[in-house]
Amino acid sequence: MSPRIDSPSTPADEELQQILADPEIPGFTMIAGAGSGKTTSLVKALHHVISTRGRQFLANRQQIACITYTEIARQEIEDDLANSPIAHVSTIHSFLWTLVEPFQGDIRRWLDKNGRAALAELEDRYANAGARTQPKTLEALKRRIERRRDGLARLDNVEKFKFGVATSYGEGIVGYADVLKMVPELILNKPLFGKLIARRYPLVFVDESQDTFKAVVACLRHVAVTQKGHFCLGFFGDPVQKIYSTGIGTIVPEDGWRRVEKPENFRSPLRVLAVINSIRAEADGLEQISGLPADLQRDGEVTYFVFPLAADRNALLKKAQTWLEQHSEINAWQREDETKTLVITHRMAAGRLGFQALYDAFHGTRLQEGFTEGSAWPLTPFLSTLLPLVQAANSNRAELLPRLRKSSPLLRPENVDETTVRPTLATLAAGVDELVKTVADGGPGSVRKALSVAHERSLVELDDRLLQVLAEDPPESEDDEEQMLTALMRCDVAELEGYARYIGNDSPYSTQQGVKGAEYKDVIVVLDDDEGRHFQFSYNKYLGLENLSKAEAARGADEETSVDRTRRLLYVCASRATRALAIVLYAADVDAATKAMQDLLPGAHQVSTEDLASVET
Repeated sequence: MSPRIDSPSTPADEELQQILADPEIPGFTMIAGAGSGKTTSLVKALHHVISTRGRQFLANRQQIACITYTEIARQEIEDDLANSPIAHVSTIHSFLWTLVEPFQGDIRRWLDKNGRAALAELEDRYANAGARTQPKTLEALKRRIERRRDGLARLDNVEKFKFGVATSYGEGIVGYADVLKMVPELILNKPLFGKLIARRYPLVFVDESQDTFKAVVACLRHVAVTQKGHFCLGFFGDPVQKIYSTGIGTIVPEDGWRRVEKPENFRSPLRVLAVINSIRAEADGLEQISGLPADLQRDGEVTYFVFPLAADRNALLKKAQTWLEQHSEINAWQREDETKTLVITHRMAAGRLGFQALYDAFHGTRLQEGFTEGSAWPLTPFLSTLLPLVQAANSNRAELLPRLRKSSPLLRPENVDETTVRPTLATLAAGVDELVKTVADGGPGSVRKALSVAHERSLVELDDRLLQVLAEDPPESEDDEEQMLTALMRCDVAELEGYARYIGNDSPYSTQQGVKGAEYKDVIVVLDDDEGRHFQFSYNKYLGLENLSKAEAARGADEETSVDRTRRLLYVCASRATRALAIVLYAADVDAATKAMQDLLPGAHQVSTEDLASVET
C-alpha cells in the first residue's frame, strides 16, 4: 500500500465513496483547497473502486480513466496504485489520443479539412499582404504555404497516424494542438464516440480540473449527459488555484451531480492558514481548517514589508532576508535550500540570477515558452551536453568519457577502431579543455565561441539551424527565431549557469505561476507591479491601491478581472509555506499599502524600512 492509500480518510473521502457506490449519481466535483491532499483523495477514490469493483471492470474489459495535468502527476498516481491494470492513468493529450487512435479514417478526414482551412488562411494573408510587408516576411509566409501544400499532398500516403509533439502531415504525426482540437470536436459531433467512451471507461476522473482545457471539459460533460446511467464523471480541483488562462476554472455541476468540499489543510501552520483564508474569503468563501492533530499543529510565522518604489529593490530585499534570519523565533530562514523567493515574472528572476540578456533573447519569440520550461531547442546542446562536460572536467574527469560516448560523433562504432581510439580520445580531451577555457573566460559573444569549439572539436552534433548561424551572422530579419538566434550568439556563456540553476529549481527563485503543487519551508512572496509589469496580474489593483481599467470595471460579475487572477495567484503563493511566510510589497504610497496589508494579513508582523536601517548584509 502507498502512504496515500493508507492515510486516514477524511469526511470528504467517505462522502466520495458513497457517491461512487450509487449508480444513480452521474457526476461530482471535489473542491480541495491548498494543502488539502487532493491527490490523496483522488488516489483513495481510485483504490476504493479497484477494491470494490475491480473484478467487474476486468470481466467487462473496462478501465477507470484518470486524466492528469502533468506527466509527473501521472507517474505518481500509477506508483500509488502499483500500476493496476484497472486504472488507465494518462495526461490529457495522451488520453485523447487513446480515444481517437483506432479511428484512422476520422483522423485523416479531420486533418484534411483542418489543413485545407489553414492553407486557405495562409494564402489569403499572402495575397492581401500590404506594401509595407517586408520581403523576409513574405518569403517566410510563402515557405509555410509550400510546407502546408506538401503535407496535404502526402496525407493520403500515410498508412497510420501517430501522436507527437508537433503536427507533420506528410509524416503522419498529429501534434498536441491538433489532438486537443480534433478529439473534442469528434466527441461532440459523432454520437458513436460517446457510446464507445462510456463502454470502455465507465468512470472518468479529471485531476486539476480548474486548469483543464475548456474543450476537454465540454466534451466529457457531453458524454456524461448523453450516456447517463452508463457513465460517471468526477472532477478534482480548486477554482481558486486556477493558474492558466486556458483552464476552465469553476466546474458548474450538471443536474444530479454532487459537490464535495474538502476544507482540511495538512500543510500550513496556523498563522499562514489565517492568511490564506483571508485571501480566499472574497473568492468562494471556503474556509480551510487544519487537518493535523492538535499536538502536531504549529503557529508558524507571517511577516510583511512595505518598501517605497524609489528604493534599491535588491538591497532592501537582501536586508529583509537578513532581518528574517536574525529575528525568527522558530529558527526559520536559516538555510538557502529551505527558502524560496517567488517573483511575478521570469525577467525578475533573470535579473537577480544573472541571465538577463539570455532572457531578452528569447522573450517575445515563439520559443519563449520553451525557454521558461528549459526545453528551447537552441539551448539543448548546452543544458544536455556542454555544461555537464565542463562540470565533469572541473570536478570528476572520469565522467567525461561516458558523456562523450553519448554526444560525440567521433566515438560512434563506425568511426572508431583499435588503431584510432587513442588519438580520437586525445583530440576530444583537447577539445574539452578548450571548451572549459572558453566558458571560464566568458564575455559577450562567448555563447557563439563555445558552440564553435564544440562543433569544430566534434564534442557534439549541432542542429543545422545553429550551424547556419555559426557560419555567419545573419542580416537583420523580421523572423523572431532568426532574431533570437542572433541575440543568443551575442550572449555571455556565463549566463547559462544561472539559467540552468533556475530551470532546474536549484536556485532560490521561482515564478509565482510555476510553484503550484510545490511546498517550501520558508517562502518570500515579492509583490512588485512596477518591476514585474505583467498585464494579467496587478497587486496594486488587488489591494485597492490602483483603480480598475474602464474595460475591467465594465465587466459583468461572472467575468474575471486582473483582481481575480491576482487573488488566486497570491493564494497559491502564500499557501506554499510550511513554516514561515514573508510578503514584500513595493508601493508608491507606503502608508496606503501598509493599511491594505494590515487588513489582508491578520496577525502578521510588520517590519518597516526604518527597522532595517541597522541591518548589515
